[in-house]
Amino acid sequence: MKKLINFIQFQAVWFLCIFGAAHQFELMAILISAGIIAWAILTSEHRTHDYVISLIAAIVGLALDSLLVSQNLISFTTAYWTSMAPLWMTPIWIALALTLQSSMSWLSGRYVLAGILGAISGPFAYWAGVRMGAGALTDLTTTMICLSVIWLIITPVLFYLSALLKARYDYSGK
Repeated sequence: MKKLINFIQFQAVWFLCIFGAAHQFELMAILISAGIIAWAILTSEHRTHDYVISLIAAIVGLALDSLLVSQNLISFTTAYWTSMAPLWMTPIWIALALTLQSSMSWLSGRYVLAGILGAISGPFAYWAGVRMGAGALTDLTTTMICLSVIWLIITPVLFYLSALLKARYDYSGK
């Protein structure tokens, strides 16, 4: 049941942030998403792991999405700044990180499969967000290829880092 709840939490954060950006209520979406994420972490058996992997994912996500913006491959819908990734993308990255030891734990240690699934699902998530109005792709083919390569690499890297953190931290509720 916990894995199903985790999956629903991720989907809720993704949808809230995308819909919020597309319909000019990104701050409300961020606040609601922050509440979902806080609840997920506070009720987690892997709190320390979740804090650390969330921080890593937020930094990596901000850097990667900002790189995409700087290379003019994608533009995000935001009321605040357009020269880097918008703040509303951060909860999505954090919520994704929280799935690594929960609803997506079946991919732990399966780095090739994780990379293949990332190369498919990552670009699809961006495309779906664009279709919902949360951004625009400058050149669909080039951007989708770049996203596939990024997600082919970043997905197994996140799983690897998560495994390292899992080995490091005690799961006694810390």
